[in-house]
Amino acid sequence: MLDMSRGQPGCVMATQEQVRDHVDRNYVAFKELLPDLLRDSAGKWALMRNEKLEAVFDTALDAYTAGTLLCLDRLFSIQEIRSHPVDLGWYSYALP
Repeated sequence: MLDMSRGQPGCVMATQEQVRDHVDRNYVAFKELLPDLLRDSAGKWALMRNEKLEAVFDTALDAYTAGTLLCLDRLFSIQEIRSHPVDLGWYSYALP
């Protein structure tokens, strides 16, 4: 799960621990939704916040852009809707 948690001036930012917890909880929720998402939206991108699916987008950029507009604290995650996870190595870790 990609985490997009960089803040804007004036925003209260989450701690690294809060970001990791948020991303982990979002991913658990995403995996529960995955069977339905694969039927309807395979190959698209899910925008997750607070363990809920906010929206589905055609591209990662669209999902990220919407997340930055909707979530001023930048606590959201995007995940590609696919049946097999992609190992991003070091980049798969949430960084504040």
